[in-house]
Amino acid sequence: MSGGASENDTLTSTRHRVVTLMLRSLGAVSCSAFFAVMMPHAWMDRIHQRIGLGELPDLPMVAYLSRSLSLFYAWLGILVIWTSFEVDRHWRWIRVFAFTGLGVAIVQTAIDFLAPVPTWWLIAESGFLFGYFGLLAWLTRS
Repeated sequence: MSGGASENDTLTSTRHRVVTLMLRSLGAVSCSAFFAVMMPHAWMDRIHQRIGLGELPDLPMVAYLSRSLSLFYAWLGILVIWTSFEVDRHWRWIRVFAFTGLGVAIVQTAIDFLAPVPTWWLIAESGFLFGYFGLLAWLTRS
C-alpha cells in the first residue's frame, strides 16, 4: 500500500496553506495603502523625492489619482484577505485572480517601460508581479 491518498491530501493541504499565506500577505500590504488616502501631500512629495522621482506635482489630478489608487488597493486588500479565509470555496476565483494577475503583470511592465520609471522600479514591480502571480497560478493548478 503506497498511501497515495494520504500523500495527496497532505500536498493539497500544504498548497492551501501556502495560498492562504500568500493571499493574507498581499492583502495586508494592499490594506496598508489606506494610509496614503489621507496622507498629506507634503509627505507624499517627500517620499516621491526620496525614491528618486523628483518633486510630486501638487495638482488636483495627481491628488485624485494617487488617493483613488490607494483606496482601490486597500479595498482589494480587504477582498483578498476575506477570500483567504475560505480558500477551498474560492479556489476557482483564486485561480482566475492568479491568471488575470499575470495579465496585469504584462500590461504593468509595458506601462513601466512607457512611463518610464527607474530601472530598479521596473525590475522590482515586474519581478514581484510575475513571481507572485506565477507562483499562485502554479499552486492553484488542478
